[in-house]
Amino acid sequence: MGQFALVAVALAGTGLAAAQQYRSGKLQEYQFKAEAAQEGDAARQREIDRKRNLLRALASQRASAAAGGADFSGSLGNLARVDIEQAATDLEYDKVNTGRRTRVLRASGKEAVKAGELAAGASLLDGASRTYRAQG
Repeated sequence: MGQFALVAVALAGTGLAAAQQYRSGKLQEYQFKAEAAQEGDAARQREIDRKRNLLRALASQRASAAAGGADFSGSLGNLARVDIEQAATDLEYDKVNTGRRTRVLRASGKEAVKAGELAAGASLLDGASRTYRAQG
């Protein structure tokens, strides 16, 4: 093989390695975005489950009160209010935590792209430098 062919092969290999590093960063970004979307879906399901459980608890309290001949005021009403307030507090905590987690995941995806781009650039520079030294 001639010298030109060796240089071409070396540069092509370097280019392929750089492209692979770039693609790896993009793949990680897609994975982080998918994970962020799954986190959002899971949060919505937790909210549905929380509301369903609250409704069951309130219905159970109301049924117990009705079976005992009591009305839904006084201590039973206070108990229902406490359950509703707790569910609202839990929902707010979950929203904050989910928001934080999805922001971290999206930021991690952006950082993965930057890391892939930097690695690709470094690979190109390293390959060019090695090729240049080999010719010198």
